[in-house]
Amino acid sequence: MAEIEEAIEGIEEAIEGAEEGIEELPEEIQEEIEAEVAEARTEVAEFSKVAETLKTFLKFVTTSIPKVVAFVGKNVAIGAILWGVNVSLNKLLPHQSSEAKQKRAAIKALSSVIKTETDLSKKALDWMKEHKDDMITLAGFEVPLESVIAKYLIPISEAVDSAYDIAKKLKDKLDGSTYYNIPTGGDMRDFLAAGDAFLKGFSDLDEFIAKNLGKIPQLATFPVKQGDIDDLTTQLKVAKDLPLW
Repeated sequence: MAEIEEAIEGIEEAIEGAEEGIEELPEEIQEEIEAEVAEARTEVAEFSKVAETLKTFLKFVTTSIPKVVAFVGKNVAIGAILWGVNVSLNKLLPHQSSEAKQKRAAIKALSSVIKTETDLSKKALDWMKEHKDDMITLAGFEVPLESVIAKYLIPISEAVDSAYDIAKKLKDKLDGSTYYNIPTGGDMRDFLAAGDAFLKGFSDLDEFIAKNLGKIPQLATFPVKQGDIDDLTTQLKVAKDLPLW
């Protein structure tokens, strides 16, 4: 996934930049920065795994699966860019300032939302792959089962596309080096709007499944359950309740 891979390159540069000159800072601040850098490195490794996993779904070109993969990949790239911003905050703002702590908390809360969205999407994609050859009769027409699932998820792409366009502007290059800008409060609200789109897509799909289990027994094995949707709802609320400067 080109979007994710490009975003990962930016984080790696940001990590290197965050570590520069920290030996001149008080020991307590050094330890905090080192912990943040270690966390960012863990996230980079996870983003790389997700990118490789998503690539495996692209070969199913006769299905709706690649369309879902496309916006899931962009959403993961948004999360990667936000990690780049988070690591760069040490250079953009005084490390222990209330402003830096506020922004870091909001960005991490949003990153948690995106991670949950990614996990739910991967579950859905695995199931769609498993049932890619299943045909069902719906409203008198024979249709691929995976396309019914995609019908509820693909509308998420519009909000993700808008959020991704914003996220790309947070990362730029100057004299060959990557640098990050701090998102505005409006940017953060747009990122959260993509979260609302995920929530609506999966909620509407869950409602469809509940109504059609009797007619489409395969839906009983769909892995995204109400509890997963409740978790996403809670994480979104936590992120929205934080001050967005």
